[in-house]
Amino acid sequence: MGQGLPKAVTSVAVKRVGGTAFRVGFAEMNGWRPSMEDAHVIYAQDTWGFFGVFDGHGGDQCSGFIARRIHEELAQSGMPDDDEAVIALALRLDKEFLDSNQPSGSTGTFVIVKAPTTPGGNYHLRVGNIGDSRVLLGRADGSIYPGPGTDSGLTTDHKPDLPSERQRIERTGGNVQEVMGVARVNGDLAVSRAFGDAQHKTTGGPKPEDHPVCAAPELMEFECGPTDFLMLVCDGISEGSFPNEAVVRLAAEKLKAEGPVDPAQAAIAVCHEAIKCGSKDNLSCMVVLLGGGEVPGEGVEFVPGPFEAPENAAFRKAYAAMAEHAGMSLPQALEKQGAYFR
Repeated sequence: MGQGLPKAVTSVAVKRVGGTAFRVGFAEMNGWRPSMEDAHVIYAQDTWGFFGVFDGHGGDQCSGFIARRIHEELAQSGMPDDDEAVIALALRLDKEFLDSNQPSGSTGTFVIVKAPTTPGGNYHLRVGNIGDSRVLLGRADGSIYPGPGTDSGLTTDHKPDLPSERQRIERTGGNVQEVMGVARVNGDLAVSRAFGDAQHKTTGGPKPEDHPVCAAPELMEFECGPTDFLMLVCDGISEGSFPNEAVVRLAAEKLKAEGPVDPAQAAIAVCHEAIKCGSKDNLSCMVVLLGGGEVPGEGVEFVPGPFEAPENAAFRKAYAAMAEHAGMSLPQALEKQGAYFR
């Protein structure tokens, strides 16, 4: 994955959500890529919540479609009851997208959180993963909960050379090839589970799980305490020299800063650090605090980065697109940028 822009777009689109049971901060940054292909879901209710990050590839059509449809399904039908319901929902939405004949694909990682029924009780986590974004669980002291997944995460990256994934890929008519040191499905896709990616779902079957690439989530359950916090990060956060333990430690430091606790500031800091650590991908980070209340700051905010390549059309377009994610036009963003760096 090479640099798509002459300079990284380091502006951040921020979202903050407070409520009865959760406080959420979300930050997304375009980075070096020509366009932003990530999407997300924050669906916080009084006793439960659904939080997800969807990392698109080959365009933003799939990630945006899946995020929108999940939100609609949650609003209509409420929390899925069990693993079978979650899997059925993911596969049904994948079929909807495939039937729309749109290009692109998307990974997805999410957590369904149930608040405790008694004060001070534990939170129940149903963690789902499709692809290589990650869910991390942090503790108030800055340590990471030693999860069973990749790099102590709660999720395992679905890479084509993971033995269990390779077995399915080859059993269903696909193959795993190494291209420039990266294992790829059919020499193309660097993840083995994803929404969309129709070209990798033509062999195998008849079940949707029985294709070289499938959208069936891997699901696990955990319990955690009210002082713990969740992080959902796209693979852009992880692709440089920024291990999960360091991600959690940085977020915890920002959560301990003086003044009202703002999970969005922790998410912003993680995106900026990932760029410093060498990431060349889009960046998304969500921090979920367990326990209700208000989140200080604007509900939607644009934090401008330097406008360093104004003569480059691709840079201008990417800069404008990030501003639009926060509800601002390019002229408004540049006005704020000028004031921000004055």
